[in-house]
This record gives sequence, C-alpha cells and structure tokens, in this order.
Amino acid sequence: MTEDGVATEGELEWALAGDSAAPTELVEEVLTGLRTAGRTPEVDVEVLRAAAFRLVSEDRLDEVGRAWLELLDAVRAHPDARLADLPPARTD
Repeated sequence: MTEDGVATEGELEWALAGDSAAPTELVEEVLTGLRTAGRTPEVDVEVLRAAAFRLVSEDRLDEVGRAWLELLDAVRAHPDARLADLPPARTD
C-alpha cells in the first residue's frame, strides 16, 4: 500500500501503464465526481484509465482518497473493459 493506504503498488503500476490521451474535459469530470461525490460518471473506459493515470502520475491520489477504489471498481465493471484494462485484484 502507499503511505496513505489508498493504493497498492500494483495499482500504481497499472495506472502508470495506462494511456493519458482521453479528452481533458472528460478526465476532469471524472476527477471532480470522485472528489465531490466519491462516484464516477458514465464515461468510456479509456477516460477512466486516463483519470487513474493522471492521479498517479501527478501524485494527486490524496485529492480523491478512498474514492480511488470507486475508480478501480468503475473500470472493472465497465462493459467495454478488456482484460488488459483491468486493475490488479486486491488481496486485502
């Protein structure tokens, strides 16, 4: 786990391996939803992956706290998510 206990090392690696090419306004919509309501809006799986990438690459996980888990669950539950899109399973 990271020092704040939100993300595992595997999740951080997964996020950094993602693509950041989604439209900025959609990524910001996801981040705003996570910060304010702890929920993700319905967006493409690529946007969710880009939001995870941005949070980790810019060291901003503290902005969303435990809502990070909601983001991971949204990727896992997305109907268009491929096996390669899925974050690692948690063992805790």
